[in-house]
Amino acid sequence: MSETTVSDPTRLPSHLPPNTPHRFYRGGERILAFRGLDVPADFDGHRPEDWLASTTRLFAEGGDGVTLLADGTPLPDALGADPEHWLGPDHLATHGIEPGLLTKLLDAGERLPVHSHPDRAFAAAHLDCAHGKTEAWIVLAAEPGACVWLGFRDELPTDELASLVEAQDDRLLEALNRIEVRRGDAILVPGGQPHAIGAGVLVLELQEPTDLSVMLEHRRFGLDEAHAFLGLSVSRALESVDRGPLTGPSLAALRTRWTDVAGAGHALPARATEFFRAEVLSATSGSPATGAAAFAVVVVVSGRGTLSTTPAGHDSPRPTEVGRGDVLLVPYGAGEVRVEGELTVIRCMPPG
Repeated sequence: MSETTVSDPTRLPSHLPPNTPHRFYRGGERILAFRGLDVPADFDGHRPEDWLASTTRLFAEGGDGVTLLADGTPLPDALGADPEHWLGPDHLATHGIEPGLLTKLLDAGERLPVHSHPDRAFAAAHLDCAHGKTEAWIVLAAEPGACVWLGFRDELPTDELASLVEAQDDRLLEALNRIEVRRGDAILVPGGQPHAIGAGVLVLELQEPTDLSVMLEHRRFGLDEAHAFLGLSVSRALESVDRGPLTGPSLAALRTRWTDVAGAGHALPARATEFFRAEVLSATSGSPATGAAAFAVVVVVSGRGTLSTTPAGHDSPRPTEVGRGDVLLVPYGAGEVRVEGELTVIRCMPPG
């Protein structure tokens, strides 16, 4: 391999352009507004997800989703060409050359269907996949009264769940815990837990790197059963659903407030680290915040300032001016990250 220097853009943080595959539900305007972009004249209203540093493809709906770097290289190819630089030796030793993470911006322009995602055990047993789809929502903006739904309030027998799925009516949503959300909330959604995101919510979403969803509601969204149930029989797919109940302390343990972090700290409950990490770095004038070297999607959630990295073997930091809405891909080899100014970023990283 030829020698590279920090003038090589692959050695430094790089800005990620939008990567918004067409989806079956509406949204996307809040993503464009957050990123400081105009709504294109040909915007079709069905671009509600921005897949950031993605090595994952859609399960259906065309199979798009993989990130292309500035030179047109698919991200999986770049990782494979220089995995230690991108991911670091510890990650390679534990997880191999896959990041093990999919990060998204998600704008719910309408209520999403009630659905769930398989956990790792079900995915391995029935879908020939090592990853399930535990995910987390970091709420960046929410209209007044906006809400999400998570977990059944009461235990649902197998036959009752099957009946509700067959009926395809509002009783599915009514069976879930309704949670009002506002900017600063963070919620972990374990694999198997049924859920929905309500209209008017913009989230930064971390998840295992799959697009595996069991669409308990599907007819009103125009989804056929092969898509809705991952090509499995309905009864088999429903075995992946946690039938509850999710109440009291168990529900509370899945929730945190990322805006409560001062300086540097975790945005998500501790149990999330098995699947991914979200680190808040919040700097104020004269008080920078730092984070260790890591492969990370860095989302600037407020303010303006400087993000600097110091590659190994270099004494001088390499600064990048950033502001709210910027999204950067930072390789492990870029070194320690330091943010300065009036600036808050969230670093989305693979499991430790």
